[in-house]
Amino acid sequence: MIRTLRGWAIVRKPEAGTPARRSCIGCFRASIAAAIGRFTACAVVLAGLATPALATTIGVAMVQPNGFTQLLRDGIENYAKSVPGVSVQFSYAPEGAGETQVEQVRKFIAAKVDALLILPVDPRANAAITRLAQETDIPLVYANNGPREDWFAGRIAFVLPNDLVAGRLQMRKLAQMLDGKGRIAIIAGHPSHSATALRTRGVKEVAASFPGLSVVAEGTADWDRKKAAVLVAGWLAKGTALDAIVANNDEMAIGAADAVEAAGLPSDRILIGGVDATPEGLKAMQRKRMAVTVYQDAGLQARRAIDDALKLIRHETVQQYDWVPFELVTDRMSTTHFSK
Repeated sequence: MIRTLRGWAIVRKPEAGTPARRSCIGCFRASIAAAIGRFTACAVVLAGLATPALATTIGVAMVQPNGFTQLLRDGIENYAKSVPGVSVQFSYAPEGAGETQVEQVRKFIAAKVDALLILPVDPRANAAITRLAQETDIPLVYANNGPREDWFAGRIAFVLPNDLVAGRLQMRKLAQMLDGKGRIAIIAGHPSHSATALRTRGVKEVAASFPGLSVVAEGTADWDRKKAAVLVAGWLAKGTALDAIVANNDEMAIGAADAVEAAGLPSDRILIGGVDATPEGLKAMQRKRMAVTVYQDAGLQARRAIDDALKLIRHETVQQYDWVPFELVTDRMSTTHFSK
C-alpha cells in the first residue's frame, strides 16, 4: 500500500509466473548487472591511475666531467630528476677515446634505453654513433659538441652553442680594451673538440681586422688549467712580450692568470680572456684576474637536450639544430646574473 495525493492505494504484488512478475524480475537483474558493470569500469580506471607510467631512460655518454662539462653533467641530472618518470644513466670517456664511447653507445642500445644523449669525445667516432642510432631507430641528441652537416636522417637533434661567435665576442672586447693594438697569445682547447677550432678561428678573424693586433704565440692546453699555466710560464720565461692572452675556456684562462701571477707581473699587465663563465671563472673576474669571459648556459643546454630527447621519443618534430646563445661578460659588468 502506498500514499497518494488523495489517500491510500493498494498495489498488489504480481503473482508468480505471470508476465508482470517475470518483467519485474528481469528489471531487477538488469539493474544488478548494470551496477556491476559500472563498478568494474570504475575499478579499471582506478587501477590505471594507481599504476605508474613506464619509466623513460636516457643514456648519456660524455667526456669526464670537469669545469663546464661538470656543470653540464649536473644540469642534465638535475633536470631529468624534475621530469616525472625520466631517469639518466652516465658513461664517461677521456677526450679522444672514440672507440670507448662507441662501445658505451652499443651497451646503452643493448640495455634498451629510450634515447641517447652524446657529448662526443672524438669527431672520428661520430659517424659510427650516428649510424648505430639510425640503424636501431633510437633517438639521438648531440649536446655541446657534434658533427655539423646540413641534415641527418632519423630521430637526431643537436643542442649546440655557436663557438665561432664565442671567439669573436671574446676577441672583439679584448681588442676594444687594447685600443686595437697589442701582442696576443692564444691558448687552444683539446684538438678533438669542435669548439677548439671554431673559437680559435673566431679569435683570429677578429684579430686580423685590427692592423695593430698581432698573434705572437699559440699553443694547446687541452682545456686544462695546469697545462695552460705551464704553457704561459714557458712563454714568459722566454721573454715573449704579451698584452693579452685569449683562452678557449675559463680553466685555461685561470691557468694563464696563475702563471702571470707566479711571474710577479701585475694582474692588469696582461689582459686575459676565457669562455664559459664558470663559477671559478666568475670569481677570477671579480678578483680582476680575468678581463673577459663569455657566458655559456650549461643549464639551458641540459634542459633543451632532455626536452628534445623526450620529443623525439614521442616521434614529435624538433628543429635539428637547436642553437644556444652566448653572452659576453666583462670585468665592468655585474657577475651576479651569471652566478645564478
